Amino acid sequence: MPSALAVFACRPNSHPFQERHVYLDEPVKIGRSVARCRPAQNNATFDCKVLSRNHALVWFDHKTGKFYLQDTKSSNGTFINSQRLSRGSEESPPCEVLSGDIIQFGVDVTENTRKVTHGCIVSTIKLFLPDGMEARRRSDVIQAPLPLPVDKVAANTPSMYSQELFQLSQYLQEALHREQMLEQKLATLQRLLATTQEASESSWQALIDEDRLLSRLEVMGSQLQAYSKSQTEEGIRKELLALQEDKHNYETTAKESLRRVLQEKIEVVRKLSEVERSLSNTEDECTHLKEMSERSQEELRELANKYNAAVNEIKELTDKIKAAEGRQEELTQRGATEKRELELRIEEMEEKEQVLQARIEALQADNDFTNERLAALQVRLEQLQEKSVKENNSLGESTLRDICTSLNDLNLVCRIFSVFSSALLLFIYNLLCVCVPVCPSGNQMDAKESDMSDTLSPSKDRSSDDTSDGNMDDQELNEPQNRVALLKAELHRAGLEPGDTEQVIHHLHRELLEAQELANTGKQKCLELQALLEEERKNNSQLSEESTKQIQYLQSEYTHCPLTHSGHTPGAATAEREREIAALQADLGGVRSELEHWRSTAAKYEAEIGRLQEAFAQQQQQHSAAGQLQGAAPECVTLQERCVCLQQDCDSLRAERKTLTDKLHRLEAELSRYTRPDWIASRKYTQLLLLQR
Repeated sequence: MPSALAVFACRPNSHPFQERHVYLDEPVKIGRSVARCRPAQNNATFDCKVLSRNHALVWFDHKTGKFYLQDTKSSNGTFINSQRLSRGSEESPPCEVLSGDIIQFGVDVTENTRKVTHGCIVSTIKLFLPDGMEARRRSDVIQAPLPLPVDKVAANTPSMYSQELFQLSQYLQEALHREQMLEQKLATLQRLLATTQEASESSWQALIDEDRLLSRLEVMGSQLQAYSKSQTEEGIRKELLALQEDKHNYETTAKESLRRVLQEKIEVVRKLSEVERSLSNTEDECTHLKEMSERSQEELRELANKYNAAVNEIKELTDKIKAAEGRQEELTQRGATEKRELELRIEEMEEKEQVLQARIEALQADNDFTNERLAALQVRLEQLQEKSVKENNSLGESTLRDICTSLNDLNLVCRIFSVFSSALLLFIYNLLCVCVPVCPSGNQMDAKESDMSDTLSPSKDRSSDDTSDGNMDDQELNEPQNRVALLKAELHRAGLEPGDTEQVIHHLHRELLEAQELANTGKQKCLELQALLEEERKNNSQLSEESTKQIQYLQSEYTHCPLTHSGHTPGAATAEREREIAALQADLGGVRSELEHWRSTAAKYEAEIGRLQEAFAQQQQQHSAAGQLQGAAPECVTLQERCVCLQQDCDSLRAERKTLTDKLHRLEAELSRYTRPDWIASRKYTQLLLLQR
């Protein structure tokens, strides 16, 4: 099975090494060479002192098809594109590596004793998949400033960074690159300084040797002249005194010079210690600022991730709001349609109410017609009574009185049915007033009430004299028939010829029987209607308190109102009214169910509006968080400027330290020159020659 391949190519600023071709069948260790593992072209072992023995691991994941690099607690760190994977002596999480990335193992280390700089390993890595194709490059993907661990790649990689954050990361990378270049230049200058110091020491030594030879030649010339001359003791004595005086002056001058040199040396050492201390403090502060910069960069990355997540969430909420607005508009249109349908149904119910009102008026007309018929019967009865007075005797008069009594009883029964029919009409009217949603205006209500009162008023007037006979039973209804039979028997015993009167009596007897049958049927139907009305009253009392009060008011009016005569039967009309009332109640139930459906829909709308308001509040919070993120960018820029200023101060202190070091070396050289034994011996020898002269 073919294996993935990693090629490490040396870069110009790296410790030199041969190009490595490493097959990643299994995780490959990267580290410093030891006795058991020497550098070779097919491994990742380097002959470099800044690397640890187990510096890092590199491997290929066949499941994901990606290459990963992990720092294994190295002392000098591992870098991908100048970004360190972990802190010092800490194991880093696995980070993805792409083809063309710059991998750095360790950092340049300078020894203080020998002032020798050991370079680090910097290489360009090329990655090839098992099928021989090169892996993707960093430019082919949207890359964050720092490589992310395996467990955070999918969760924390933003889709796109804003232009400001990307430029800021580029500035930080350029600053780090410039700092590394400056450190490399500083190490090079230190090496050049050491070489220059060695050259100056050798040239100074040659100059001293030359001066020494010239002094010796001069002394030997002076000795030759002294030996060639012959001087007296007085001259020698004067010359000796002069030499002693010169010796004293020279010693005084030399001591003063040594004192000044020592004082300057002490001052230089003190300044050097202060400079070293300030340099150490500056380096510590610079390290602290670097750590702060790294933390700020991490925080910026986290804030950028949060910002991108907030932007995505805002987009989702905006889409939800638009969808909710569309649904709300659709529901509004549906509600308007339902409202129009309800208005049409209300209009239909109003039309039904008008039809019922027309029927009530027709029933009222029938009642009036029945009253007129009863009045005609009374007139005819009076006429017959007058005629019987003229033709018959007292027996005929008593018979006529019985017939009148029977007619009065019939009139009483008719008045009872008239009262029931009027009460039934008033109840139906009130029930319609309760059931219809849209009530008529006040003038219409007054007109209808006045019509109903006008309908009931004749019956009240006609029944004002017969309120005591309202509790008639079956025996009283059968009494007129018995009286008619007795009247016939008496006429038959008397042998009288009834004539026209007999025909009238038969006619009245038939009408009386019909009225009795109608009375029995009407009474039975009245009882049924009364039961139905009581049941309807109970049901309507649960629907509305107003309906209950109206029904109670009708019952109280029914118990106190006087009875009127009426010959109309409510049979078929009552059944039709019941059917219409049932239909109206069914329509009312449908309207109520639709009203409940509309209320539930309105509650759903209110809940949806509440959720949308909460989403809008969250969106406002996310906008404020994004503003805070944008406000954190100037603080990072300020830290960068401060870091640059401290770097400049550090460079100036290093230059001052270099100057003071040069001055110290120069003074030490001068001091050592004055204190060398050969120089002292040559000076003494010169003084002796002068004394001899």
